[in-house]
Amino acid sequence: MKIPSLIPEHELMQRYGIGRYGKGNIDLYSRPQYMNPDGAVSTVRSLSFGNDEGTILVPTVGLNSKGMPYLMSDDEAIDHYYKTGEYLGKFKTPQEADDYAERLHQQQGALYGKNWGFHEYN
Repeated sequence: MKIPSLIPEHELMQRYGIGRYGKGNIDLYSRPQYMNPDGAVSTVRSLSFGNDEGTILVPTVGLNSKGMPYLMSDDEAIDHYYKTGEYLGKFKTPQEADDYAERLHQQQGALYGKNWGFHEYN
């Protein structure tokens, strides 16, 4: 199954630097689904941070010790990356990461339907 997209995936990869800097290694079709207080579902709520690899985009939705979806703090999300190596993408610049995060958010919205809502990311 391919991610629904208004532009071809290979063009997204070129436009946002994915491939040159690292396509994410997370299965986007089996993400934890966090139900927000407003009823919207978050699956790829994310933040980006810089290190010697570039700008890393990581999810802030994870599973707690009981296997339930929850929103990680920024520090928890970054620690999770260093412990597991899981990420949504690696980019040359913070702007590329932000642009891709927005596109990914839209694609996940198309997958999860009406309960999907916009949630800000860093």
